[in-house]
Amino acid sequence: MRLALAFPAVALFCLSPMVASAQSPVNPDSRPAYEKVDGLVWAKPQGFELKADLYLPKGTGPFPAIVFLHGGGFTDRNRAQLRRQAAHMASLGMVGFAIEYRVAKEAPYPAAVHDAKAAVRWLRANAAKYHIDPEHIFAVGSSAGGHLAAMLGTTGDDPKFEGDGCCKEFSSKVTAVAAFNPVLDLTKMEHRESMVTRFLGGKCTDKPDICIEASPLAHASKSTVPMLILHGTADETVPYPQATAMVEKLKAAAARVELFTAPEGAHTFWSTAKWYAPSERAMEDFLKRLAGR
Repeated sequence: MRLALAFPAVALFCLSPMVASAQSPVNPDSRPAYEKVDGLVWAKPQGFELKADLYLPKGTGPFPAIVFLHGGGFTDRNRAQLRRQAAHMASLGMVGFAIEYRVAKEAPYPAAVHDAKAAVRWLRANAAKYHIDPEHIFAVGSSAGGHLAAMLGTTGDDPKFEGDGCCKEFSSKVTAVAAFNPVLDLTKMEHRESMVTRFLGGKCTDKPDICIEASPLAHASKSTVPMLILHGTADETVPYPQATAMVEKLKAAAARVELFTAPEGAHTFWSTAKWYAPSERAMEDFLKRLAGR
């Protein structure tokens, strides 16, 4: 698969967007180099059963691993949303861990962040069993899941965000993040007030400190792990300026950041025939570089 660029490729800290030519999605069923474990119950926080699908490369590893975090407005569970990306990366030798997390109707913020952190720790706790390299664990997410991936990338091992989930003896810090159309600044989501209210358990105007705390942009700093943000310019759910604001802040902090821009791309642009393959290739190239492959 060749990535054609309509603009120069994004260098470190560069705001120039990567723009790729359209290609058709690849059918993950044609990739036999991995095994899939469906519906593994990986956690039961507050009695809520959380399932995950594991995508396991064939071989002895150790393999880098990726936590895949689905979108859905913090409202619905859909661990299969990023199944094509998980299958693709597993075929290239990276374990995929596509998880469910507690959504807003089950528990408001910070429950979903706690679950995302617990998922990273779970991978490290099970590294020997699943042939995982615990030094190379990534997070990939879309929309609400992109928000969680960005929270993982910006908060590191800060105990404030760890929660009471499993495997507390292990680190929840990820190596890098690829975030598709992520929610990065909850204070600039007035047009989706009901979604944010559900997620936070109250309006931003009533909980301004929590609204800021729950925003990845607020935590962006020099210590943020390398991050790839993929966003469409016509996104009406999470406006494109959220992506550029994050890139600018990380650039100013001398953190490693790259931006993939989809001109006229709407929310979840990556799921369309036009953008699936280019965005997948950008994610693949980024994660392979960070994994030293």
